[in-house]
Amino acid sequence: MKKTGLIGLGTISQYYINGLHESSLLNLVATCDLNEKAYSRALFSNIPFYKNYKEMIEKEKLDYIIISTPPSSHFEIAKYALENNINVLIEKPATTSLEDLNYLIELSKKNNLIFHIMYHWQNGTEVIKFNELFDKNKIQEIKTTVLDPYSIDEKNIDEKKYHLLGTWIDSGVNILSMIKKWLPFKSLEILRYKVIKCKKTTLPIYINVDLKIDSIPINIYIDWTKHQNVKESFLIYDNEIIKIDHSNQTIITKEKDYPFNNMVRLEAHYYNFFKNYNETNNLEESILIHKFLFEVNKVL
Repeated sequence: MKKTGLIGLGTISQYYINGLHESSLLNLVATCDLNEKAYSRALFSNIPFYKNYKEMIEKEKLDYIIISTPPSSHFEIAKYALENNINVLIEKPATTSLEDLNYLIELSKKNNLIFHIMYHWQNGTEVIKFNELFDKNKIQEIKTTVLDPYSIDEKNIDEKKYHLLGTWIDSGVNILSMIKKWLPFKSLEILRYKVIKCKKTTLPIYINVDLKIDSIPINIYIDWTKHQNVKESFLIYDNEIIKIDHSNQTIITKEKDYPFNNMVRLEAHYYNFFKNYNETNNLEESILIHKFLFEVNKVL
């Protein structure tokens, strides 16, 4: 088992527990957060807690770290770990620029270390099952909608969500990571877009963008103003419509429904990831996902 430390005990890390418990590779031995009263700290109270990740790395002699902090802090933490011979599992987006991502990838290669980005949507049970049951080559069009209740007044992002860097950086990377399982990402066209920005931060609070990826029409609609939590995709597949209800982990076709909702959605994502993680890198895939992510972000 690999001695593993977790950096960042915000809301998302609560969903790691069952997956880490099932991992045959990762042994969580310590956690770290700047905030002693961090959201998920109590869930990991049986292992040592640190406020300084460098101290945790030094004292615990770690093999791996999991980075679950705000994206703006990813580069500094990952760079330090890779420079100190520690493998890295990191939440999406890995960095806030393609240049920083390329730097970390080259550093991981130089030191012969793992640098693996965790795209939790790829590990949704309904996405995994779609990939098993259906032929990706028959996908003709994709529309994905993400609604999150991250605004109080419908004009501004909740200040507790500023660290997510707006609708596109936070949810766009999820959607692109799913689509990457279906398309090679050889080409990107940005056809049209509408964006509404938070009045206080100028971060996108609403985006509706039409793309072509490898000549396949893609519509991505992300909205934080409606006080709803909805995730769904509609695919034109072999001239019929397939709905993937991500919120309820269900695939819906004209003939039948395929429900896979025997676990809380985000818990299932990380359960699938950690249980099946086998010391791989996903560097080539990650470069393409982040390249498209930042290309769209430039025009917003």
